[in-house]
Amino acid sequence: MTPTRRNIRRLRAVVAAFAALIAVWHPYRAEGQTTDLVAQGRLALDADRVDEAIATLERAVAADQNDAAALAWLGSARVRKARIAPIFERPGWVRKGFNTLDEAVERFPDAFIAYMVRGITAVTVPALFNKTGVAVKDLSTVVAMKDKQPQDVPDAAMPSVYLHLGLAYKKNGQTAEARATWEKGTRLYPSAPETEAIARELRNL
Repeated sequence: MTPTRRNIRRLRAVVAAFAALIAVWHPYRAEGQTTDLVAQGRLALDADRVDEAIATLERAVAADQNDAAALAWLGSARVRKARIAPIFERPGWVRKGFNTLDEAVERFPDAFIAYMVRGITAVTVPALFNKTGVAVKDLSTVVAMKDKQPQDVPDAAMPSVYLHLGLAYKKNGQTAEARATWEKGTRLYPSAPETEAIARELRNL
């Protein structure tokens, strides 16, 4: 599984956005050590140091079993491992990663971060893994959470949600829904860094 350069740039943008989120949100009995480990794991992932990211996030999960962000990001990192693993091991890493992401959603059904990370990760994997429907459902769930309880989902998270929800709709052949999603995201968050990427997608739609 070799992601395109565009997907790599998108993943890096997502990780950079989450670096801001960690300062304003950390779920369930947040501990300083765990917060630092999650941040370190995401930075390693952004730098394509996937093995380091997995090891760091495993430590974060071990330090706090009730940390939804640590578990979700560990799942995402395991999926990313497929890009550098030997070819016959790649499907196994994708399955292992999504098993972890599924666990995060099941254990923390009220944590937007679990749906967000699983949804964005699902957008980036090849279509043969059949995760596009998961991406649409998860990212739509985050939008619904934001609409229902705005204080529970940081504004900093939403531009990336709208960008990737539109990508999921596009990947699923739902062009009208993709356009409406991107236009809404641009309208709500006109100054977000993701706006430029959304504008490019709208031009190419």
